[in-house]
Amino acid sequence: MSRKVNAVLSAIFTIILFVGIPYFLPNYIPQEFITQVEQSGFDLNDFIYNIIIIGVVTASLTLIGGFVNPASINALIVKILQACLSLLFIIIFLGAGNILNLGYTTFDIAMEGINNTIIMDLSFFVYISIITILLKIIQVYFEWKEARIEMAPPGRIAP
Repeated sequence: MSRKVNAVLSAIFTIILFVGIPYFLPNYIPQEFITQVEQSGFDLNDFIYNIIIIGVVTASLTLIGGFVNPASINALIVKILQACLSLLFIIIFLGAGNILNLGYTTFDIAMEGINNTIIMDLSFFVYISIITILLKIIQVYFEWKEARIEMAPPGRIAP
C-alpha cells in the first residue's frame, strides 16, 4: 500500500476513534451518571471537546505527513507535532481533562449525605510519558536525518 493511501486510511481511523466515538458517546451514557460525574467536579463536555480537538488535529497531521516528502523539513515538523499531540492527549487523559494538573486530580463525591474525596496522583505516569515522548522526538529526528541521507544523490552527502 502506498504512503498516501495509508495516510488517508489512518486519518479516517483517527477521526472515527477520536472524533466520532467521543461525539456520540454522551448519548449512550445514562443521564444520572453524567449528573453524578459533573457534581464531582469533572467537566465531561470539556474533556470530550479536548479529545475531539486533538483527534481532528492528529488526523490532519497524519494526512499531511502522508503527502510530504519524508526527507523534507515539513515531515520532521509534522512528526514532532504528532509526538507532542500524543503527549498532550496523555496529559489530558491522566489529568481528567485538566492539563495544568499534570496528572494530579481530585474529585468530590457526595452520596446519601456522605462526602468522599478521591485524590488521584498519576503525575509519575505523566513524567514517564514526557521522557518517552522526548525520546520519540530524538528517534524521529534520526529517522529524518537517515531519510535525507538516503534521498541524496549518489556521491553527495546530505546537508
